[in-house]
Amino acid sequence: MTSYPLEQLVPALLWTYFLVFCRMAAAIGLMPGFGDAYVNVRARLVVAATISYAVTPLIQSDYGLPAEPPNTFHMFALMADEIFIGAFLGLMGRVLLASLETGGAIIAMQTSLASAITFNPGATSPETLPASLMSAMAVVIMFETGIDHMLIRSVVESYQAFPAGALPPFGDMSQAMARLVSRGFLISVELSAPFLIVGTVYFVAQGLIAKIMPQLQVFYLGLPLQVLGGLTVIGLTLPTLIYWFLGQYVDVMTTFSRPG
Repeated sequence: MTSYPLEQLVPALLWTYFLVFCRMAAAIGLMPGFGDAYVNVRARLVVAATISYAVTPLIQSDYGLPAEPPNTFHMFALMADEIFIGAFLGLMGRVLLASLETGGAIIAMQTSLASAITFNPGATSPETLPASLMSAMAVVIMFETGIDHMLIRSVVESYQAFPAGALPPFGDMSQAMARLVSRGFLISVELSAPFLIVGTVYFVAQGLIAKIMPQLQVFYLGLPLQVLGGLTVIGLTLPTLIYWFLGQYVDVMTTFSRPG
């Protein structure tokens, strides 16, 4: 059995841990829930440091990590690669969650709630009421159902697709992000499909009534009915829409985090 002096063993262990921490901290800083604006930066660092401490032996044994670099330039190059890959993984989860906000904006337009602007604490920006409500509910249910563990596991498994110390495949990553954005828009349309169908039928009926009875103040009577009908449809479909979205979220993130 080979024995190593403590002064050689400790720096190697610290370097291995710090390399894992670079990727994990960058990913957690952008992930939904972990990377929201209302989460303290120190809390994110503590979570990233704790998770990195727990998974470093697993990553070292299953995937392997590069040895301590011989010079400072090589060290900063490895750190930059790990931070870039971690930020890419965290950004994937953030971009896909943004499709829920886009779908909420479409729902707000169909239900005449587009002018009901509220503050979204996760994005620190004003959003429509349906978009803010749906994004907040999705993040809460993610942590309730354990999807946050899946996101962390995807970072650990990313060492199979993006080995530490290797140059990131920038072409494949850009194509994956483009496909993810297009899939996100598709999910937004599918998410708001019930409101698009009901809204189209309602507007066609409103136009026919205005054509048949020109004396009737259709817009004066139709706007309250549109808001009432929109709130009713939201109340009936919101739980189903959120759980359907989370199912799509898990499928897409699992597919895009696999190698190849």
